[in-house]
Amino acid sequence: YKIPGFGDCPHQFNVHLLRNAPNKRAIFSSKGVGEPPLFLAASVFFAIKNAIVSARIESGLSPDFRLDSPATVERIRMSCGDKFTLQHQKHSGEETSGTTWCFPA
Repeated sequence: YKIPGFGDCPHQFNVHLLRNAPNKRAIFSSKGVGEPPLFLAASVFFAIKNAIVSARIESGLSPDFRLDSPATVERIRMSCGDKFTLQHQKHSGEETSGTTWCFPA
């Protein structure tokens, strides 16, 4: 199913909460509000990983790599394998794995 977004919300949205409607099967009376944001966030992570796979294939690298969460800018850049990350790999002996780095000034 498609989760509603900001564009799906009407201009006037009145909400009334149910009184005396306990949910004895839920943990601490939760109503399952955590699931959609969690899965939507996971879709962003895997979209980034798919984009990195495309960049690695364009650079002639293996599409197999490890990307740990959170996908920080440094991890994304090091996983792509461009000429700068490959230069770091040459000087350090490390594979392009997501390790942050900088060249000394």
